[in-house]
Amino acid sequence: MRSATSPSRISRGWRRSVGLGVSALVVVILAGCGSGEIPRASEEPAPVSSPQQEQAPHVATHIYWANNGILKNEALKATAHTIGVASLDGSEVNQSLVSEIGFPSGVAVRGDYVYWTNILKNQIGRATLDGSEVDHEFISEGVYFAVGIAVSDEYVYWANNGTLSIGRAKLDGTEVDQKFISFDVGVRMPNAVTVDNEYIYWTNVANTIGRAKLDGTDVNENFLINTGVQSGFVLSPLPVGLAVDGDYIYWSNMQENAIGRVNKDGTNANYRFIGGADFPAGLAVDGSYIYWGNNNGTIGRATLDGADVNQSFITGANGPGGLAVW
Repeated sequence: MRSATSPSRISRGWRRSVGLGVSALVVVILAGCGSGEIPRASEEPAPVSSPQQEQAPHVATHIYWANNGILKNEALKATAHTIGVASLDGSEVNQSLVSEIGFPSGVAVRGDYVYWTNILKNQIGRATLDGSEVDHEFISEGVYFAVGIAVSDEYVYWANNGTLSIGRAKLDGTEVDQKFISFDVGVRMPNAVTVDNEYIYWTNVANTIGRAKLDGTDVNENFLINTGVQSGFVLSPLPVGLAVDGDYIYWSNMQENAIGRVNKDGTNANYRFIGGADFPAGLAVDGSYIYWGNNNGTIGRATLDGADVNQSFITGANGPGGLAVW
């Protein structure tokens, strides 16, 4: 059953509002291929590479974001409907890689495809990286007010804000499980979601970050119990943006206009790791930088140590929501 909550009647400044999700970058190991030729007797046999030598990590080249046009303290009614993209150096900006999305929220990228959540239609869409082969109804079963989205090497995960659950499906859209992780105690309202090679992480309205293994076991709804963002002024399902790398978990802190960071074991939280943002939403990391969406229409960037902050790394976005690099 679809959520009874209507996006057009919800404000970001109220407890029942829903912020915009994010996805994080997943580094995928790609197996190399041999030539398949058999060496002749007169030839020296080709050296045999070990699996470790054949594998190479994916190197990100582009950044993607959701344009939904929603501004701070305004109702959650999308006024922009596209997925934007740019080269990772901030050049070749295209604000309309994919268009005609009712309410784009979360964004994730993996392999040959970009994925997004459409809150208005209760759907997950998909397109090839050049913006072609658009399928607005790639997954429609089990999607209820889906906000954040993430991908691993096998699955698509999304935050079902409407059913208080994390959904999961195969990368081809099959084997949908709308309550892969469900929340039976209290109101959690999952928002952002991200994954690494071992865990799935999500944000809760209760000012926490949850964590579980990728198979859905060992669920800990209070992995990080105080993200430092809830207050009497910002009472939406925060934090909104969430990303993870080899050492840290990062989140967008709308209350403090900052980016937070914590060790992956949940220790040493820094709620203002990067300051000076503008009501930041989506969040993503690669091997060198952290990126975030500013509500004023820009994409910010800083090095992973929090230095070299550029709040206007990319301009011209329209209420950027979810963010992803690939």
